[in-house]
Amino acid sequence: MRAAYPVLFAPMPDRFNLIGTLAQLPENDARIQIRDITFPTKDGLTLHGFIAVPAGTPPRGVILFCHPFKSTGRIALFQCRGLLEAGFAVFSFDFRNHGESDSDSRYQSIHWLSQHELTDARSAIDYLRTQPELSQLPLGLLGMSRGAGTVLGVAAQSPEIQFVACEGAFLNEELFLDHAIRWGERFLPRLFIQIVPTSEVIRAFRIMIWYSQRRQGCRYINLKSRLKALKQRNLLFFTGEKDQSVVPRMTDLIVKRIRNAHITVCSLPGAIHNAGRFAQLERFDSAALDFFSQMVETSSRVEEHTFPETLNAPADFIPSKRSA
Repeated sequence: MRAAYPVLFAPMPDRFNLIGTLAQLPENDARIQIRDITFPTKDGLTLHGFIAVPAGTPPRGVILFCHPFKSTGRIALFQCRGLLEAGFAVFSFDFRNHGESDSDSRYQSIHWLSQHELTDARSAIDYLRTQPELSQLPLGLLGMSRGAGTVLGVAAQSPEIQFVACEGAFLNEELFLDHAIRWGERFLPRLFIQIVPTSEVIRAFRIMIWYSQRRQGCRYINLKSRLKALKQRNLLFFTGEKDQSVVPRMTDLIVKRIRNAHITVCSLPGAIHNAGRFAQLERFDSAALDFFSQMVETSSRVEEHTFPETLNAPADFIPSKRSA
């Protein structure tokens, strides 16, 4: 346990500097209107974010973007660029302890998903529903790394959210086990690693999680038990073929636990962790646009069939109480 505990806090080995990607965007783009906003969380903090909409045309839908650990919501201007240009609105924000949002003195955030990220994302959705120009649009979620876990966790509790896209998604326990084995092979003989029962490693992990939660001021989220609630949803997973932080097998482990869902996995050649769009811009944008365009089409079909009798009735038709 002493040897493995640092794995809980080890930095992602191939972390990509997403903040640097913002330098690729023009400072003033007449095609996009950006409005800075603030909103409260359920536990009294103030989070900062922005809403970006295509200029001169009503948005087709709205995408809530959740950024990864040690980043800010501003990277949505790069990650969601293709969606913005295709007519989608993008709503992004800084999680607590990140960017311009308030810091929670009781919480020391790391790259493991906790209940605080879920609280922040749910508060963002509550704020979105107060915006008349966006509240009636179809809503999709897009998250990266810890933000990917956030959107999966929030969607599992919100049946109305039908379209969720993720990059670098992982389950805490499986990711720890993968990192612990690879970390251990640096210092211990491979044979020794192989003879240690996996159940013992997992037991040690759970003990360390209990201790770490008290130290960090949070409760880590186990997505395993929540994934079954994602049945019948539409899910898109981006995986970087050269991702050494969250290896592609992590996506396979998630997919196997979600039954009866409409799942697409988009593999991105040459991409390391959080660098999928940077490495494969056209492939990333095409997959994201195809996916969220289905959301718009599905929403339109539902609206067309909401009140069929009333829409097709003659002008003098007065609905009865039962038909109303």
